[in-house]
Amino acid sequence: MRAILSHLLGALLLGGSLTGAVAPAVAHAISPLHGAHRAAAATTMTVRGATHGVMRTNGTADNRRHAFGDKKTASSTTVVSPTLEAARTQMLGLINAERARAGASPLSIDSVLDGVAQARSQDMIDRRYFSHQIPAGPAGPGGMVFDILDHAHVQYEMAGENIALNDYITVYALTRTVAQTNIDLMNSPEHRANLLEPKYARIGIGMAFEQGTGKLIVTEVFVQP
Repeated sequence: MRAILSHLLGALLLGGSLTGAVAPAVAHAISPLHGAHRAAAATTMTVRGATHGVMRTNGTADNRRHAFGDKKTASSTTVVSPTLEAARTQMLGLINAERARAGASPLSIDSVLDGVAQARSQDMIDRRYFSHQIPAGPAGPGGMVFDILDHAHVQYEMAGENIALNDYITVYALTRTVAQTNIDLMNSPEHRANLLEPKYARIGIGMAFEQGTGKLIVTEVFVQP
């Protein structure tokens, strides 16, 4: 069975050889009052993939709070196949079902966020990394998803991003791959927090596969307008 992931110094090198790896998820926050860093207890999960989540709340221009698990990407134009479109629709349904159980309103797809999320997933596949931190490259100086949203003039009070990587498709059908990816995200506290945040109203979902290996990277971008 093909190995799933290789995690080294916070960057995932696609093509690693580690089966049943344990992917740590660590949350950090910056207080909007005094800028002090506060680290939450690390949590771990044994999965066939890795997940990371990040969130930013906007207050005033110089008062922003980040909460993140580990890691993001540059823009590119990608055509999404009908099969992947169906998978993204399935993922949205799974997310909204979880939100309904938690008493949160459903998220609606936003075409701009969809484009950002799809470009993020494709960029991580193309440039072989897995991180909320976007490395500099021909497309730009790098940064985080929030920089992409700002560049696209997306107005928001709060925004977040979840990313997940796995190769479930080498074992499961696509529908089960999507379902298991959502389970992995829901089983991690900081990713679950993004998925169930009641203030979020819009979402973009990106999915990209690495040809030949079956590695899938899913990106979810959330926004409170």
